[in-house]
Amino acid sequence: MLKKVELYEETVDETDELLLSTRKELQQVLDGIRKIDHRNIFESDDEVGQTFKQILKLIESLEKL
Repeated sequence: MLKKVELYEETVDETDELLLSTRKELQQVLDGIRKIDHRNIFESDDEVGQTFKQILKLIESLEKL
């Protein structure tokens, strides 16, 4: 039983690291896009703006975990 618990704890730790890493990468992507789009032309565009919103939503979801 102890081995199972240790395995589950290890899996949880790995999953946490993956989520934190993914969040960090998404934030870097968003920051990079904003740096390129300093006049908010792309962000305010309908199609590209939707992608901005999706990235923000993902980051916010990861922050809640």
